[in-house]
Amino acid sequence: TAMKRIATLLIALCTITALHAEKQIITFGELPKNAKIFVLTYFKDMKFREVCIERRASLTRYEVKLEGGIDLQFDRMGLCTEVTCKNGEVPDIVIPKRILSVIQKNFPDNYIRKYEDNGRMYEIVLDDDIRLTFSRTLRLVDIED
Repeated sequence: TAMKRIATLLIALCTITALHAEKQIITFGELPKNAKIFVLTYFKDMKFREVCIERRASLTRYEVKLEGGIDLQFDRMGLCTEVTCKNGEVPDIVIPKRILSVIQKNFPDNYIRKYEDNGRMYEIVLDDDIRLTFSRTLRLVDIED
């Protein structure tokens, strides 16, 4: 019936609107304190290309783009959730020591291009696109090449 179609259309529209992320450019000073400390500690000599906040229904995250193809993502608390270095390597100091040790031992000729902490697992992408997944207890659980 027409009413069912209208109701279905309204539900679909509300769902799309809720999932649509609102991204806006902000200043470095508007980042959460933890994010500012992280950037100034590990990337203090880099120039900013863009600092954004992205809001979705129940998700807020921050993105910092630096010169040289470095992208950083932070959660609403300012904790780093992702470091991507398109033209170089993620600084060792950002990687949990146990993960770094496994990589240095088993992949000595590679470097880390991406580090992600999604709250359940840690994902690492090496320079030759090998993907490593580590558990929350920092054990290597998967390798994809």
